[in-house]
Amino acid sequence: MNHDAMQKPEMPMPPAPMPTTPMPAMDHSKMQGMDHPMMGGMGEMMKNTPANPYAEAGMAMHHKMMVVGADASETWVRQMIEHHRGAIAMSKIAVAQANDKEARALAQKDITMQEKDIASLQSWLKRHGHTAQ
Repeated sequence: MNHDAMQKPEMPMPPAPMPTTPMPAMDHSKMQGMDHPMMGGMGEMMKNTPANPYAEAGMAMHHKMMVVGADASETWVRQMIEHHRGAIAMSKIAVAQANDKEARALAQKDITMQEKDIASLQSWLKRHGHTAQ
C-alpha cells in the first residue's frame, strides 16, 4: 500500500462572518439562463391557493429569518422573532379562512402565545444591549 498516495483529511473551513442585517431580496425574474416556466411548478408552490393560503406568508417568513446577529445567541433570538411573526401571519389567515371551528380557535390561541414569545425575545435583545426588531 502506498501511504504517500493517501490523502490527508481536510480541516473544515471556519464559518464566514455574516452581516447583521437581512439579505437583500433577489429578483429571480432577471436571472440569466433560468427557464422559469419549466422549473417544475416551483413558482406555483410559492403562490397561495385555496388549499394552501399560507404559501406567501411562509416564504416571507423564511426570507426574513435570514437575519444574522453578532453571535449565535443574538442570531437565534432574531430568527425566532421572525419565525414567530410568520406563525402569527399564518394563524391570522387560518382565523379568517379555516373552515373548522377548532382549527380557528387553535390559530387564535397560537397568535396570543406567539405574541408573548416575541415580547420575551425583544426583551432579551434590549437586556443584552441590542436594538429590538
